[in-house]
Amino acid sequence: MFLALAVPAGCQNHFVIPSPVDSHRTASQDTQDVVVGDTAALTAALKSAAPGDVILFQDGEYTDLVLNFKASGKEGAPITLKAQTPGGVVLKGASQLKLTGSYLVAEGFCFSKLNSDTKVSHITFSKGSSNCRVSGCKIDGTGSGYFTTDSKWVSIYGTKNEVSGCSFIDKRNMGCLMVVWMEEGIVPGHVIKDNFFSRPYTHYDDKGKARNGQEAIRIGTSTFSMSDGGCTVSGNHFRNVNGELAEIISNKSCANVYEGNVFEGGEGSLTLRHGNRCIVRGNYFRSAGKSGVGGVRIIGEDHMVEKNVFLNLTGNGYKSAVCLVRGEMYAELNGYWTVKNAVVRENVFVDCAYGITVNYSGRDTQDSAPENSSFVGNTIVNSAKKYVAVNVIDTPDSYMHWEDNVIYGGKQSGISLPTVSEKPAVKDYTPEIDAIIANSGVKW
Repeated sequence: MFLALAVPAGCQNHFVIPSPVDSHRTASQDTQDVVVGDTAALTAALKSAAPGDVILFQDGEYTDLVLNFKASGKEGAPITLKAQTPGGVVLKGASQLKLTGSYLVAEGFCFSKLNSDTKVSHITFSKGSSNCRVSGCKIDGTGSGYFTTDSKWVSIYGTKNEVSGCSFIDKRNMGCLMVVWMEEGIVPGHVIKDNFFSRPYTHYDDKGKARNGQEAIRIGTSTFSMSDGGCTVSGNHFRNVNGELAEIISNKSCANVYEGNVFEGGEGSLTLRHGNRCIVRGNYFRSAGKSGVGGVRIIGEDHMVEKNVFLNLTGNGYKSAVCLVRGEMYAELNGYWTVKNAVVRENVFVDCAYGITVNYSGRDTQDSAPENSSFVGNTIVNSAKKYVAVNVIDTPDSYMHWEDNVIYGGKQSGISLPTVSEKPAVKDYTPEIDAIIANSGVKW
């Protein structure tokens, strides 16, 4: 198919024949890629676009540009909007990329020199969008202002959308970096994979307390916290995500999976803040020499935390390597629901300040200890007495089940579990961690 377009003044009409190995094409399709250089040309190209077509946006720097990517492709034949050269389209100020439709792919855009005193989302998957993907894009807040204006860099609505292979660097204004927005009667089922996140800056209030709402990812809200999110967060690298100094990821919906991610140097935790039936599996947590680095915080029912590796974590209390939080017996949706039926199994803890903490609280209203929680097949190895292997606070023995755990060294508080006298061998997880890191973020 030939795509007609309007070409901005000074630009040459340029077509690119797609490569025969283009993963978005089939040999039977008669299509050509087209280069556009402004929003009018993009709109014209999209009106004529058919499934399988590729539109290239001309390299250059653009300020406050709004790219409305509105179209519908098909399964196996998406409509693709790409930077002419990966990273060659630099979108500055309050620029936005909005995907509206189905089977759309956006690739290779760079957001830089941002206006951080604006409420816009730089990337938005619109309501009703489905099976759309943003890959190989970067949003870089380096050099932007430290404003208290709340914005979300990425807002995800719709169903079965994906953010992959992107880099999100140094968000300096308030607001969660990436949000999955829940909608009535919709299970989002989004995928967030193989991305790089870094957010070292923290906003404080006038009392010197870190402000709430500076996470890297939030899936859901308190209002929809009992609804299924069905999202997968995998293969991402979270480095120095300090933000609010509490939650690196804030889970606020049910049935989400967090698997195979690397967390390092962030002064917070992967927090199952609201919702039930989530899985945290095969992730790697390490302190990278920073203080206050946590692991997984559990609130709610039927969560499973398994086969994760916690290395030299320095947090305590809520930011223990694994913390089961004391709940509220009559919790509101935005409160602390009692931990029930939690399964913590086959995890490895090495020299963590606090390994497993049970029934920790930070509010007087928290009055409900975790119930029916199981700890099975975990390995806790401590090289010094200062490390606390297990810390159980005012929890009846009948509320917990401990089985086949291997504990070497360190201290125990509030419980006395069997220990081993011979230090277990612990493998070097560096290759696995390095592989995830190498596969995360943009490659240009």
